[in-house]
Parts: sequence; C-alpha cells; structure tokens
Amino acid sequence: MDGLLQARLDAVTGSGDLNRRDANRRDLNKARRRDAILDAATTLLAERHSDEVSTEEIAALAGVAPATIYNLVGTRDDVVRALVDRVMAELGESLAGIDASDPIAGAVLVVDQTVAAFVADSNAFRQVVAIAQRAGPRRPGGAMPSDAQVPLMRRAQAMGILRDDIDAAGIARQIFVSYTGAMALWSVGRLDDAGFSTAARLGLYTALAATASDAHRDGFLQHVAALSRALEHDAWQAADH
Repeated sequence: MDGLLQARLDAVTGSGDLNRRDANRRDLNKARRRDAILDAATTLLAERHSDEVSTEEIAALAGVAPATIYNLVGTRDDVVRALVDRVMAELGESLAGIDASDPIAGAVLVVDQTVAAFVADSNAFRQVVAIAQRAGPRRPGGAMPSDAQVPLMRRAQAMGILRDDIDAAGIARQIFVSYTGAMALWSVGRLDDAGFSTAARLGLYTALAATASDAHRDGFLQHVAALSRALEHDAWQAADH
C-alpha cells in the first residue's frame, strides 16, 4: 500500500491518531522510568559513596530492570551526566524568566539559583559533580547560566553600570568560570555549602568591580571585601580537614 493510500485509510479509520497516542504514551512511560532512575540514583548517592552504589541497586529502587537503565540512560557515568543535564534543564527554565530591569539583582539571582540547584541535594551532587569532572569536559544539556547572564550584563552596560569599552558577553562567561571554580572546590570538600554560595557571589562581584564604571565601582568593591572576609573566616575549609 502506498503512502498516500495509507494516509487516507488512517484518516477514515482514525488509526493514525491511535498510533500517535500510543507513541505518546510510550514516550511518557520512558520519561517516567528515566526520571525514576535518576531519582533513585540521587537518593542512593545522598546516602552512600558512589563506589558503593551499583547499577542493580539503582534499578531496584527505581522499580526497573538493570537492562532498562542501559537502554534509557546508559552506563553509570551516563547516569551521572544525566543527573547534571536534568538539573541544568530545570535551571534553564527558571532562569529564563529573570527580570532584567535591575540587572545586578538579576545577576545575583542567577548565581544564587545556580548554586541552590546543586546544594539542594548536597551529599549526592558533590559526588555527581566530582564524577562528571573526572569523566572529562562536556557541555551539559540545557541552557548554561552564562547564557542568562549575557543579557543582564548587556543591560548593565546600557545603563552605565559597566564601562562601555568591555565585552559584556565575555564578562558573563567569566562570572560562570568563577562559579565553576567554586563548584569544583565544593565538590571535593574544600568549600561547604555556604562557602560555595559565598565564593560564587565573590566571583560575580569581582568581575563587576573590575569592569564597573567609576560611579559604581566602589559599591561593588564593598561587596568584594565583605564576601572575601566571609569566605576567609566562615566558609573556607582547610585542605587538611
């Protein structure tokens, strides 16, 4: 039967709609099982070291067969990457609606929400981040926090908060570089959760102070000084602790 005749038959019998509904149900079922796998991995990693968590345990807690993990997600490292991807996808949705009318408040919110997305399950995601870093460089799925910072930095530049001779997109990327440095230290225990937040904010305000117009520089420098003191006295964990 040729394609045109099949299409006409589907239109008469409604089988095309049935097929689409069946496909949608299958996709929804796959998505639910995939989420159950990732939820199970997060729960187990929050309780134990990653070396003690097996694929079979993840499958048992998720209520699926071990083979389902390989079919829907992949290896254990793929599960870790998928956990990061899910966080970043959810984060991208929340960052998309940030108000740019006050770009500095918006920039702080981007940093704070990005930190909060990982420290919400701190015990699990310290390990997830450390494993993902050992697995090698890779851009996570979803929007990056630096993508949300770009329009904010451009708005700050247009408002005269930042100098007009700087690259606003480059500053947004530098803020994210500072954030990822803080995250790396947090993942190996050099920073506690509060320290992660403090260091990420310090990176933001340092970048702003370095590129601010004369009228705004001192205000940013005050934030840098206060955050530096907090990081030194309250949040930094000595390497031998």
